[in-house]
Amino acid sequence: MPKNWISIYKIAQKHNNFGIFHCLLPFLLYIRNEIDKPMALTEHIIYFAAQHGGSFRKKELLDELRMDASVNEASVSAILGRLVATGRMIKTGWGEYALAEGLKPRFLVRPRDEALGIGMALKERYPFVDFCVWDSFCVVPFMLHVPNVNITVVDVERDMLPTFFDALKEMFPENIILPHPSKEEFYTYGDGKDSIVIHPLCTESPLDTFRGLQVPMAEKVLVDIAINPEFDYLQGSEVFTIFEHAFRSCSISRPSLLRYARRRGSTDIIQNILSNIDISEHD
Repeated sequence: MPKNWISIYKIAQKHNNFGIFHCLLPFLLYIRNEIDKPMALTEHIIYFAAQHGGSFRKKELLDELRMDASVNEASVSAILGRLVATGRMIKTGWGEYALAEGLKPRFLVRPRDEALGIGMALKERYPFVDFCVWDSFCVVPFMLHVPNVNITVVDVERDMLPTFFDALKEMFPENIILPHPSKEEFYTYGDGKDSIVIHPLCTESPLDTFRGLQVPMAEKVLVDIAINPEFDYLQGSEVFTIFEHAFRSCSISRPSLLRYARRRGSTDIIQNILSNIDISEHD
């Protein structure tokens, strides 16, 4: 069975038969969303708790989730109940919860509104193209020195990169758009400026979803900031700080990190970072 509905679309495209695809698409989207929804919400709740020092009120959580129309109080209560029953959270009072000691949340990538707007515009125009979107703000919590610049990254299947470049220039003419730049090109045209950088999406990249958009998982972000030219300003001591803080405060999959690093041809770089930071508690 194809891995996802995008694979089905590509098969239909290859055989010039879209009838079956269009019949199955609503069902496939429904199944995917129903499977992903509980897991995504569970991780969001754990991440929310971690951001609030480990403890929070249910009302605060509901206020945070209110913007998502698919989330209701009953589903949140059910998930909180399961988290308590499985020992991942404890109930500390009426409508009050806390993370169990030692539990670390996943590092969830949550793009800011500007990056979300870019992603939504691209998804509306190219609903069947495989891409993800994120921005440099996602690593700010792990940094010592925060730059006053925002970089939005769009990773898209390689043969669609020129199309996305043209579309972004048309839709966001005021932005600097850089298609798969070298380090020299980035320093020439994007250094110190807010910009949108487009890269080919590496196959088997670890991806997640947020508000209907594909976003990278932590392991992809960590590898990308260590090797992408637009993040050269982080690739001194700062990248070691980011890795160390991320491993200490979040649940990071080392096998997934190294698997993606191999796909990007950067295993030596990532191994060097891992061997020079204190993550002994994760070994």
